[in-house]
Amino acid sequence: MEIQETNVETNLYTKIQEINVRIIYEQGNGVVAILTPTPKFLASLKGAQAADGSYATLTDEEKLIHVANKDLPTGTKYEIIADSVDLTDRTFRDAWEYTADASVEKTSADLDAADLTHYNMPENK
Repeated sequence: MEIQETNVETNLYTKIQEINVRIIYEQGNGVVAILTPTPKFLASLKGAQAADGSYATLTDEEKLIHVANKDLPTGTKYEIIADSVDLTDRTFRDAWEYTADASVEKTSADLDAADLTHYNMPENK
């Protein structure tokens, strides 16, 4: 039975690895930053707990929004970009500019009290 549970976790981990997305945003100093969440962390995210003890399933986008809310300063504008966006040329990386696409741009928000406690982030309470 333990082997089957491990296989389920491995399959979920593999599915999350296939997401291959990043969060791009401009830091306070004007330098563009790229946040790449780990597949293991994305796989660990769950939705709200129901009365029967089960958890709601989060979409990939909901998971990435949660990561942005957790890791970016509140109010930071960001976009979720696919790995098909080529960011391999780092020659002038410090000169990159973040140009927002209003149709897909999001803004980071505060985490709720339960998440702040879960991540041991008392400075934000």
